[in-house]
Amino acid sequence: MKKCLQACSLLILLLAVIACGDKTAPENKPASQGSGQPSVFRSLSPQEAKALIETRKDLVLVDVRSPEELYEGSIPGSKLIPFGELAQGRMTLPTGQPLLLICAIGGRSYAVGQYFSGKGYGEIYNLAGGISAWKAAGLPLQAR
Repeated sequence: MKKCLQACSLLILLLAVIACGDKTAPENKPASQGSGQPSVFRSLSPQEAKALIETRKDLVLVDVRSPEELYEGSIPGSKLIPFGELAQGRMTLPTGQPLLLICAIGGRSYAVGQYFSGKGYGEIYNLAGGISAWKAAGLPLQAR
């Protein structure tokens, strides 16, 4: 019952964020972590995300698309954690490392980032425009 309530709460929050959030503007969102240090949530352009991937070896790339959406390709090194699994509480994001969230056009990853940033996760970045923007920028994808 508790997991069902958590999943429903997460879905409601994510829908509200998607409906009301500005997904195009980069954002720094300080929030309190358990350690007392502020957390960071920011949307990045594909070029900024690529630079972050190249410079931050501890960065975890999390693709929140469904397995069926992977036909478009994925960013090399990304880990699939589907949005539906997160929303239902069956999976959660890794902790203790910076995260780059990825989806098809940036909406789901933005909502997940907002939610988990509010839960005290440290550094969370959203790929603005998602895989669509990554492809449009001519950046590499791998077949899955």
